[in-house]
Amino acid sequence: MGSNLYGKQGTMWGAQPKQASWIVQKILKAEKYFKALGWTEEEVQRIEKFSIKDIYLKLRGDFQKINWRSMYLAAWGRLLTKERLAKWGCLEDMSCSLCDATIENTNHLFFNCTFSAQVWRALLQWQGIRRLPMSWQQEIEWAITHYREKNATAKVYKMSLAGSIYHIWQERNLRIFQAKSRNAAVLIRAIVQEIHCRGELKQKLARRL
Repeated sequence: MGSNLYGKQGTMWGAQPKQASWIVQKILKAEKYFKALGWTEEEVQRIEKFSIKDIYLKLRGDFQKINWRSMYLAAWGRLLTKERLAKWGCLEDMSCSLCDATIENTNHLFFNCTFSAQVWRALLQWQGIRRLPMSWQQEIEWAITHYREKNATAKVYKMSLAGSIYHIWQERNLRIFQAKSRNAAVLIRAIVQEIHCRGELKQKLARRL
């Protein structure tokens, strides 16, 4: 780009050339997006290869990936719930950290707890599934029966289920170890956002979403 495109401070950003081509104008208008990435003008000028995927991943933020380990542990009842810890003599209070209504175990957390049921019910509705949350074992059996295929709909369902387990467990830990809490709407929004971000990178999922 010619020197006439630079502003008074020797920088291109902030310049408003009247006779610049539409391509140059587009680049200049992208300033806010590069700044959102935390990139300086010098760093942008050093870019040798432009990648839409890299820009997209950077803009979406550092979202947690779906944690399949949490789902595995939950499926086999291996999560260190308060009930399990109490059996080992590690604590006395076994009440659920999310609803404080009954004993915290895997079956209660997923999804008999009023808090977790609210999260999962919203995600079922978001997928167009018109039913209420069921017990943990029933949810696993339902998933196996209805979503054993590897199509986009099945993948979205599995991502929703895994995301729910992960975020509900993280919320439980947040309340216990940091004395902080979020409402169900925050978790629901985070899970849906993660699924959209992951789905946009895969053509078949993007069409489903």
